Amino acid sequence: MVTDGSQKESAPTLIGSVQRALRLVEAMYAEGGATAKRLARVTGIPLPTVYHLLRTLTHEGYVEREGGSFRLAEHLPLAS
Repeated sequence: MVTDGSQKESAPTLIGSVQRALRLVEAMYAEGGATAKRLARVTGIPLPTVYHLLRTLTHEGYVEREGGSFRLAEHLPLAS
């Protein structure tokens, strides 16, 4: 089959780090907040990666840390 370049025949490019971050967000939503260790367990994401993602999500205002637990920020910076 000949294509003119305007159609792609391969699967879409997915960004793994974005997928992992979204899995963390979904897990925090489902758990109502959890420790990094618990989030690693329920998502299957390695603990060091969980810490890196949580640090980034916290810095960007999507996650809040309370003691040893992480939860979604009360007011997510999605629309202002």
